Amino acid sequence: MKQFVSSLLLSLVVISGQALELDPKNSTLNFVSVKNDAIAEVLTFDELSGSISAAGEAQISVPLASVNTGIEIRDERLRKYLFNTEEFAKAVYTAQLDMAALSAMEVGQQKAMTLAGELALSGKSGKVDFDIVVTKTAEGSYSAVTTAPGFVDIRKFGLIDGVGKLRSLAGLNSITLVVPVTFSVVFK
Repeated sequence: MKQFVSSLLLSLVVISGQALELDPKNSTLNFVSVKNDAIAEVLTFDELSGSISAAGEAQISVPLASVNTGIEIRDERLRKYLFNTEEFAKAVYTAQLDMAALSAMEVGQQKAMTLAGELALSGKSGKVDFDIVVTKTAEGSYSAVTTAPGFVDIRKFGLIDGVGKLRSLAGLNSITLVVPVTFSVVFK
C-alpha cells in the first residue's frame, strides 16, 4: 500500500509539472453569422494561442484583428465597428480542467465533457459553456473538439451598437445577436 501511495504521489507530481501549449497550426475557432434570418456564414480567426497550466488552468487567446470572413472590407468593418480592436485587441476564454483525469487517459482514448468557462471580450466577461470531446493523441498531447456549439450573446459583451453599425453599412435587415462558436484545438 505504501508503494502504491508513493507511486500515486509521484505520478501527481509528474502530472502537475506538465504545462501544455496550444498548437496554432492545428487549431481553429469558428463562429457563425446569420444575416436577414436566412443567410448563415462560417467565419474564423487566423490566429490563436493558449496554454493549460500544470494546475489545469486553460486559456485560449484570440487576437481579434485576425478575424477572417473571406472578404477584406468586412474584416475591416468587424475589426473597427464590432470588436474595436484598437481598444480591445483580444478575446480570452478561460476554464479549469481536471488534469489528473486527463493524464489518466490512454493514448487514443476519448472523453466527453462540458467545458464551463469565462469569456473576456470587449472589456466585459461572461459564462460560455462548450460540450467537447477530448482525445489523448500522444503522451502529453490532447485534442479537443466541440460536439455542439457554445453560444455567445453579444448583448452581454456590449457589442450591440457594433452590430447595428455593421447591419446599416451592409444594408441588412438583421444580424443575429446570439452567435454559435465551435473549435478544434490541439495542446502539446
